[in-house]
Amino acid sequence: MEQHTTLFLFILLAFMLTRGIPFAGSYARSFNQILMHIGRYFSNLNTLLHEDGHALMGLIFGKGVKRIELYTNTEGVAVTSTYAGARGWLPRVIIALAGYPFSSLMTYVFFYFLAGQKYEWLFYGLGAVITFNLFFLVRNRYGVFWLLSIAAILGGIHYADNPQLISYSMMFIGSILLVESVSSSFVIFMLSIKQPDDAGDATSLKRLTLISSRIWGLLFLTQALYITYLIFKLLR
Repeated sequence: MEQHTTLFLFILLAFMLTRGIPFAGSYARSFNQILMHIGRYFSNLNTLLHEDGHALMGLIFGKGVKRIELYTNTEGVAVTSTYAGARGWLPRVIIALAGYPFSSLMTYVFFYFLAGQKYEWLFYGLGAVITFNLFFLVRNRYGVFWLLSIAAILGGIHYADNPQLISYSMMFIGSILLVESVSSSFVIFMLSIKQPDDAGDATSLKRLTLISSRIWGLLFLTQALYITYLIFKLLR
């Protein structure tokens, strides 16, 4: 029960970091901006997993991955060889579809290990993901700098050799992933309604399938909410 309470507190913290303190008013505007700068920095973990989903499908169904780029505004892009030299319609659809479901699935996996208190497994697994992306996938300047800074934070936690610090840091990361997997899916859903021709993956899928961006946006949001439901079942 204590672990679950701590996790819920970290989820609340993650929400405040990524979305600010609700109803705080003008007096807390500057403080909210500071919080959200911190939140955007850690939110790139969700972006990284999103782009890794595209990249993984590019490796399996396409002709490989050229690079991943991460940006300061938490946006990212995975450039796969499939789009430069098409291998077929279906691989393009699978690659375009993969990002949001993959990041949601990885969030569920993260909480599965959190629920089992496998904090060190998560810690070293995250370190492996960061290292792999640093050496093989991410190629733009900010992306490399961000990965190095995350690696440095993980290195500092490892050097401290404090099990509680490892557990708290993994709860924090999991909470960021959960909040961002839902909020990013909600954002793409709203974009698909208001700007259907400029709604990221939903627009790409519309061009490939002729199915409305709104349908794809709703699909992304629905799967994120369902994964969140499964996660909260884990935490009962």
